[in-house]
Amino acid sequence: MKRLFSIPMKYAVKVMGIKWYCLFLLVLFSCSNSDDYDRTLDIKVFPGRTNDFSMWQLEPFFHEVQMGYILRTDNGKIIVVDGGGTVAAPYLEGYLQQLGGTVDTWIVTHAHMDHVGALLEILDAGTIGIGRLLHAPPDEAWVRDYEAFSAEIFSRYITTLQKARFPLVVPGKEAVFELGEGVHLEVISAGLPEITENAINNSSLVFKISSRSKSVLFLGDMGVLGGNVILEGTAPEKLAADYVQMAHHGQHGVGREFYMKVGPQYALWPTPEWLWENRADGKGDNTADYKTPAVRRWMGELKIKKNYVSGLEGTVQID
Repeated sequence: MKRLFSIPMKYAVKVMGIKWYCLFLLVLFSCSNSDDYDRTLDIKVFPGRTNDFSMWQLEPFFHEVQMGYILRTDNGKIIVVDGGGTVAAPYLEGYLQQLGGTVDTWIVTHAHMDHVGALLEILDAGTIGIGRLLHAPPDEAWVRDYEAFSAEIFSRYITTLQKARFPLVVPGKEAVFELGEGVHLEVISAGLPEITENAINNSSLVFKISSRSKSVLFLGDMGVLGGNVILEGTAPEKLAADYVQMAHHGQHGVGREFYMKVGPQYALWPTPEWLWENRADGKGDNTADYKTPAVRRWMGELKIKKNYVSGLEGTVQID
């Protein structure tokens, strides 16, 4: 499928206004639905181990900017991080049904549609059981004041969750949660309301999931300002991780110094191919002005072992 627009969907309302955004969605989804994807999760044989987890980075369905991860602990607990946009919903639902139909812990980094659209569709359908949801949403009035173009979507997110029949957990900084046997989550940042520029992104829930063999730092769409605040207030050992999820899909996220402090061996890019290659619509590589080339260069300088790029590899299991 030829991608019609290079602007990420969550910026479209701000740029085009509500009327043109509706037309944008109509055109986009009418074209997107011409493709389809396998709704069966490709599962490698689970390693014969305990106190650890397998993880899947989900592909950017229909070439969209979106983010979703599934984790399965060795004792069978299922965790979802965000889940992706609306178009990801049927595929994510299929994967979760394949894994038993219940998510023990659903974690939301922030309530932009490319991160929670699939969750909202699944909640409306009522097809997947959820044990608890972890999130750190800002106040609705704060969203209206500092990111008005996201207010309607954010309100839908809050209203939908208010109808939920499972616990909604709002963690504090440094809170620790057991996700499964030998697997725990530690909160690094649970919202930064003092930052009103790039507001919701900079209030992303930031956390590290660790087992005895590996650790993954999730940054959501954290920006430069938020990353700097975290650097100033967090002990270096709490940021250090084997894997890092590239902030804001690998462009306009946290700065180079932040990644240096993390010191990852592997980089997780929830990034479609066109964004990875910095393409303008219908043109070649490096014809747009995204920041992915610079961030890719940073990863090279850090000598990471592998970039896991969702737009290149599709949905992939990581052990």
